[in-house]
Amino acid sequence: MISALLVDDEPRANEMMRKLLAAHKEISVVGVAENVTEARSFLETTPPDVVFLDIDMPGDSGLDLLMSVPDATQVVFVTASDKHAVRAFAAAALDYLVKPVDPERLADTVARVHKQVAGTSGTGDPEADEADDAEVLGLDAAVSVPLAGKTTSLVVTVGDICWIESLRNYTRVALKSPHGLLLFCRRLSQWDAILPTDLFARVGRSHIVQVATVNQIEWKSRNETVVTFEEGAAPLTLGRVAAKRLREILTGDS
Repeated sequence: MISALLVDDEPRANEMMRKLLAAHKEISVVGVAENVTEARSFLETTPPDVVFLDIDMPGDSGLDLLMSVPDATQVVFVTASDKHAVRAFAAAALDYLVKPVDPERLADTVARVHKQVAGTSGTGDPEADEADDAEVLGLDAAVSVPLAGKTTSLVVTVGDICWIESLRNYTRVALKSPHGLLLFCRRLSQWDAILPTDLFARVGRSHIVQVATVNQIEWKSRNETVVTFEEGAAPLTLGRVAAKRLREILTGDS
């Protein structure tokens, strides 16, 4: 059984979502919250498998709740307009739904939730199996990666990757100019499985860096260090632990 938390400042919207989910016997609504504060309290005590989360709410928005959502909990944004789709994917949501929610569209979302929950629980882990079978690529190799929120993929040369940041089910990738910063529908662990470990370093739970492309490390504060890269790639801001790890790698102290 998949547990779900509903978060919307409109009680009618929560009730409507509950009724729509009642058609899916594999999902059990275990909680309802009408603001981010209530949702945080629920997540601290009873983290569900999925949160159906409104974006626009009085006070803190749905986006503000993301830092409190456990990694194992999927997020489905429920929005009043499809203009929020890009924001939803950038925030690494599993999916987004536009109000009024279409039952057929919801069925597709539930299927995606079921696939993700099944893949991260029990003994079966499709992503781990895929990573085990992955072939490590060289810098000149090209890989086709699906773009988040689109039906197309982009062919990326491994050597053009400067850094990768995990966003739950997605990754933000900084490529050398002119490609820029892109959002891909691929997890960090999947990148980790194909990138050569002698050239790309995991500097924390959320980041992979191609060490040779680092130009400069600039300390900003105790918890903020900015890393710049060659060939016009976007800079990367790291926290204290990740920055310390990167310095160790660069100085050979690792």
